[in-house]
Amino acid sequence: MRLEQLLTRLIETNSVNPWITPGAPGEGDAAALLADWLGAIDGVEVTLDEAAPGRPNVIARVKGAEAGRTLCCNVHTDTVGSLAWEDRAFVPRRDGDNIIGLGAADNKGQCAALAIAVERLAASPPPGEFVAVFAIDEEGPSVGTHHLVKDLVVDAALVLEPIGIGNACVAHQGFGSLDLVVKAAAAHGLADDAVDAGVQMAGLIAGLVEIDQTILAPNPHPLVGKAFFHTSFLRGGTDYGTYPAELTLGFEFGTVPGETLADRVGQIEAMIAERRRSDPTLDAEVRVALDNEPFQAAGHEELLTAFSGATEGVTGRAATTMGFNSWTDAAVMQTAGIPTVLVGGDGGDLHAIDEWASLSSLADLAAILDGTARRFQMLRSDA
Repeated sequence: MRLEQLLTRLIETNSVNPWITPGAPGEGDAAALLADWLGAIDGVEVTLDEAAPGRPNVIARVKGAEAGRTLCCNVHTDTVGSLAWEDRAFVPRRDGDNIIGLGAADNKGQCAALAIAVERLAASPPPGEFVAVFAIDEEGPSVGTHHLVKDLVVDAALVLEPIGIGNACVAHQGFGSLDLVVKAAAAHGLADDAVDAGVQMAGLIAGLVEIDQTILAPNPHPLVGKAFFHTSFLRGGTDYGTYPAELTLGFEFGTVPGETLADRVGQIEAMIAERRRSDPTLDAEVRVALDNEPFQAAGHEELLTAFSGATEGVTGRAATTMGFNSWTDAAVMQTAGIPTVLVGGDGGDLHAIDEWASLSSLADLAAILDGTARRFQMLRSDA
């Protein structure tokens, strides 16, 4: 079937994000493939909008049969790295209903489903316009969607990720990628009275754990759960015989709807200040490398009604409203003032070896997107 054929070609096309793997090719070849595939469909207008050098968003429009509202679907074309299974990551294979390969679920399966939905809508256009966006860089700083929303004018948006067929996510976590930097002075290892940046860093890491356990753990969000915390890397120092002049801990903290990363940074800075009172030699600061805001849907009620009705028409069950403990471009769309809901098909082993996507769920997703676009046009806001 066409969905499987397109998904297979997308998996074979390397679109690893260079923000994750320096030197990776990015989304250019995948964008060209999608542009060619979509451009061959009668009634579809395709444009390439370069959001970063050599890395364009693909925008496919189906003009409405009459005046109506505009619905957007946003899906990302980049993937994480392939080093853990380089020998077969780009060699898609079928296992029953599943397709296995890098990005099969996250997010090339969703790309293929959206392309099929565009094809269906072009064959019988809904009253209003349908805009399908295949965006770059969601696995990085989301340059593609940030670029998109500068000029995008639509009435509502569905963002696609593999959250499970029939689910409608209305809230998810944000996060910050942070550096904790401790500075001291390089000194000979025999200088037993020198300031030890490593020992100071150990105390600060314990402080981060305390924030996680005493502030975050007791206060989970009702939909997205506890804000997460994990350390990522520790860099610095020169050799065994020398005190380090500087150490950097990379780590991430989550934020839940109603919070900002500034709230988390404030907690960390307060912890540093407390430790400095007992150790005046402590020279430490926290730096923000990436700030991705949480997602909380707003103004999305009609879109959710349309999606739920379309879901019931395809699967026999109304949509299940839920939260999600990860991050997606839905936050960028909603922050730009576009009522947004996060939806998608079935898949697993995301960001891991033998990532898979369910072909039948992707076929259902394409039909649900088609139905949602048509139902959304029949609803009119009283606002």
